[in-house]
Amino acid sequence: MHSMSLSPVAMQKLAHPDGEIATVKGISSFRTIMILSSFASTRLEEVALAAQKSSIHLWMQIYIFDNRTLTTTLIRRAEMSGFKGIVITADSPVDGTVTCDGKNQIFSVEGKLLANFDSFNLKYSSSAVFQDIVYLRRLTKLPIIIKGLLTAEDAIRAMLAGASAILVSNHGGRQIDGDQAAIEALPGVVNAVKKLFPLRDLYMDSGVRSGQDVFKAIALGAKMVFIGRPIIWGLALGGSKGVNNVMNILRNEFNETMLLSGASNVNEIKKDNVISKVSIWGVNSFGIPQQLIHEYEDILRGI
Repeated sequence: MHSMSLSPVAMQKLAHPDGEIATVKGISSFRTIMILSSFASTRLEEVALAAQKSSIHLWMQIYIFDNRTLTTTLIRRAEMSGFKGIVITADSPVDGTVTCDGKNQIFSVEGKLLANFDSFNLKYSSSAVFQDIVYLRRLTKLPIIIKGLLTAEDAIRAMLAGASAILVSNHGGRQIDGDQAAIEALPGVVNAVKKLFPLRDLYMDSGVRSGQDVFKAIALGAKMVFIGRPIIWGLALGGSKGVNNVMNILRNEFNETMLLSGASNVNEIKKDNVISKVSIWGVNSFGIPQQLIHEYEDILRGI
């Protein structure tokens, strides 16, 4: 599988008339993963059909809604359409205020572009807890990836509840202005999780703008790096060809950075390839948050 994959981005027809279908076509030559937003502007079944003859693996992103039937129905539709994973966005019990959305009058068209729902009367569950992962684990045999965690403590709780993998993310900085950067949070999460769950995967998105950024995230422990905005920029400028161009640019930048750093393949990328400062959030670049060490001292001593 490719080191770079696609983060969920809602309503892609706002960027290009062909929306998610153009994105699928643009990455069809790559062996990669596309996470489809539950707020896509194309029905998930149509996206699955478009990806059928490619090497793309589709994962379905969902929220835990107040109306659990909506969540369950999306999972069932994704299973029937051949999706390979379920991505739960865990960092949005409510919508953060995005000033530019109001300026761009996005709310005047939002409901018209939500292809996977019959109505726009959608409300996230503000009381969702880690126990909901246990419920979802019983609901589907597909891998469950939890997206939006930034602390080692939350990541461990998610793993204990049955998560297959963690996608370290701050929602592209779109929920809380000034939130911790995902790349800052990544090393602490990796260190803690890998000690307790060495076989489970960790991914990262948010703030990735170049192949060099992909390299840094992999060096700090991400198995795969997911990309959002750059793909949409390519989609807006050139449809499927624009998406393909962006993927090629990122791949070439990544390969160049890897070779110039003395690594001949992804497996040779090490944390020593990057120099990182101590985070203001109390996480040493290659350590575990001090608070977590205290809370999980007995566990950590025993491994």
